[in-house]
Amino acid sequence: MTRTKSQVYLQVAANAQQQNTTEILLKVLETLCLNVKVESLFPAIIDSSDSAELYLICAKDAPWNDMLPSALINLARHHKVVIYDAHKDNICEQLLLLANVKGVFYQNDTPDVLFKGVQKVLNSELWFQRGAICDAFSNLLALQLQRQDSSGHNEALDKLTNRERTIIRLVSQGAQNKDVAEQLHISDHTVKTHLYSAFRKTKARNRIELVNWAQQFLPSLVKSGIDISHQS
Repeated sequence: MTRTKSQVYLQVAANAQQQNTTEILLKVLETLCLNVKVESLFPAIIDSSDSAELYLICAKDAPWNDMLPSALINLARHHKVVIYDAHKDNICEQLLLLANVKGVFYQNDTPDVLFKGVQKVLNSELWFQRGAICDAFSNLLALQLQRQDSSGHNEALDKLTNRERTIIRLVSQGAQNKDVAEQLHISDHTVKTHLYSAFRKTKARNRIELVNWAQQFLPSLVKSGIDISHQS
């Protein structure tokens, strides 16, 4: 019985400068005998047999070293996603790992690296630098121990205000400060004030640790997207 070729969705940047990188990656995918769909649009989440086995998302010039777009986070929750054409200064691998992204390819990666990485991801393995994986698991372990020490309850849950919880939820979904400010009809300065307060109460040193904390202690809030901004 002939094995059906794996379907790959290749999202490309809508500009001429991206053409060379796209051609190299396309040749690699063709060498692996994969069916490739090339689109400039960001893929929609599809819960059916029509969905691709792998989604390759272009990260050229994307400032994803601090926060990820909500569309990428949602896609990675449902499908196997890999970032490609990334610049090391614009990407945080630990953040991608926490968002369930399966790997990242950089602008200077050779065809051999792309070939091996795609194979690994299709075989349900991760394609990240070893240090990033170690750091991510160390942080997860530290939070798990913190959770156990609190006997299933974290004091920060009681200390957080409803507005702080709402902002944590939005940040966990990839919203930037200006997006949070627009949605809640408050100033950027007020958003920063609430974030700093949330950092202090949850003992998070940055957004990555805050999102990680939220996934541990507020999973239902983060996943459901419940808006509690108007609750007393």
